[in-house]
Amino acid sequence: MSNYKNFIKDFPIRCGEILNEYKKHIQKNEREVTHMLSIASASITIPYARLTEKKNPSLDKKKCKHAVSKFDDLRGKLFLKSHLWEMTSKSWKYGLIKEEEIELGPDTWEQNVLCLRNDITVKEFLSIIRNALAHGSIFTRNNNQNNEIINIMFLSKEKDNQNSYTGNYDLLMVSPDDFNEFLVKWIEFLETLNIPSEVD
Repeated sequence: MSNYKNFIKDFPIRCGEILNEYKKHIQKNEREVTHMLSIASASITIPYARLTEKKNPSLDKKKCKHAVSKFDDLRGKLFLKSHLWEMTSKSWKYGLIKEEEIELGPDTWEQNVLCLRNDITVKEFLSIIRNALAHGSIFTRNNNQNNEIINIMFLSKEKDNQNSYTGNYDLLMVSPDDFNEFLVKWIEFLETLNIPSEVD
């Protein structure tokens, strides 16, 4: 049980190894989405917090200036032209759920989603995913024939220019296969970060 070198790079790399190594076993037991969301919850929220939060107890934002700079550069790019995707939107979709529509539930929200906006930045995209994972705002949609999950929904509170909650929610929806592909690319990006040896 070797200790982590750091939680920005080493920890998510190990998460990626688990994602890959247990794939066949998980498929056999039909727990692919559960496995993937478990890995995503840790491998996205922990490095994201350490790379963005000035007051995180780890102080990694201060210690890892080169990594933070590279991450900030990535966040400024358009998602569909970034290392995290670099292709057409495929199954990714985006929607804005009005405050009064929230209580109507996922069936109604699904009717509001459109193809992913071409202008969505990595910063906005990751913020929605991270917030949904951190606050439990995740929903799944199934095909009615065999109850198989065909889409995952991620909801995040919409903020205005003053960073105040508007009452509405941003929504990203994606197939499990495409979310898995994004997750692999996210971990690949973290592997490229240069982390000082004294960071733990």
